[in-house]
Amino acid sequence: MDNFKLQIMASDHMVFDGEAKSVSMFTTEGSVGILAHHSNLIMAVVPGELEYEAADAGGKKEMVIVSDGLLKVENGEVMILVDTAEKPEEIDEARALRAEEAAKEALKRANSNRDVALASAELSRAMSRIKASRNKHHL
Repeated sequence: MDNFKLQIMASDHMVFDGEAKSVSMFTTEGSVGILAHHSNLIMAVVPGELEYEAADAGGKKEMVIVSDGLLKVENGEVMILVDTAEKPEEIDEARALRAEEAAKEALKRANSNRDVALASAELSRAMSRIKASRNKHHL
């Protein structure tokens, strides 16, 4: 299998910068998987799980929980820019549970489409963080 250059960047740190075999994540268009030689595209990333396999990982995939952002594939290189990215072992489950409750309350109080969209995104991110935190021992 061919490799491609992959960069995964959060607003405050580089998550991964190297050669990869695959990457998959959720976008506004649904679940997207990228392999070498993918056609050029730009899509909006939605909060959830992002999974990638580094070229030298021997088949082992890494998972990162990401917030919203952008995915760009251009000339065989993939760049993913997100506000936040956390590995499952970095997630504070208690904090994620509090964020889930706060997002549910914000959703109840939402009185515009924008408020609903923001609260829904926060709820999705919190739920992904909780799921990843609970499954981190099974990865």
